[in-house]
Amino acid sequence: MIYIVHGDDLSKSRILIQNQQKKLNVESRIELDITQTTPEEIHEKSHSNDLFGNPPFIVLDVTSAGRMNLDKFIEVLQKIPMVTTVIILSGRSLPQTNAFIKNTAKLNAKINANEITPQSNVFRLVDTIFYKQRDKAYLELSKLLQDNVSSFELLSMIFYGLRTLASEKFNAPSAGRLHNFVRRKAQSQANLFTEKQIITIFEELRILDMKSKLSEIDEGLLIPMAIEKVINS
Repeated sequence: MIYIVHGDDLSKSRILIQNQQKKLNVESRIELDITQTTPEEIHEKSHSNDLFGNPPFIVLDVTSAGRMNLDKFIEVLQKIPMVTTVIILSGRSLPQTNAFIKNTAKLNAKINANEITPQSNVFRLVDTIFYKQRDKAYLELSKLLQDNVSSFELLSMIFYGLRTLASEKFNAPSAGRLHNFVRRKAQSQANLFTEKQIITIFEELRILDMKSKLSEIDEGLLIPMAIEKVINS
């Protein structure tokens, strides 16, 4: 199945993807950037189950596609197995002239367009955590929990924020593809952490995630523990 998820509210898009992954009970997903992959690679990955026989769950980020010729990608996506899930993700709204939108019927795809949310609560939570603003972080967390946002969804966004910060701290090629506003914020946050601290946070959050999936941590404690791991690093 193919889904086209686009719009300026990237936070909401990521949560939708996370929800779909949980709904399908898929443990892992393949993240691809259309500027860094080929139609042949997508074909190969879409036909390759994991070690446990689970069908692929692929997120294809097309935000930076620009004026690329997408015809070959369309052809490959038309032939993916029905059991394979492909999310075509754009951090910006796609116009009706976009190749994926124009070929929605051929791809048998479902579209989800997100309206812009200039001050997303989820982004505010992530920002306050990586700026080490404890009081503000817990204030934002309380608002999100009142809206019944899952702690597991929030943890996935904290990981997303950590990956963005790490890409800047370690001068990863992906940092150059960040929106200017996002990159400036990541640069500012990266100054608050050493490389060793970031590596440690990744490991500690990974352990929290694993324990939560094994029900060794109460869901209500998951995000407070994640907040403290980051702020006390």
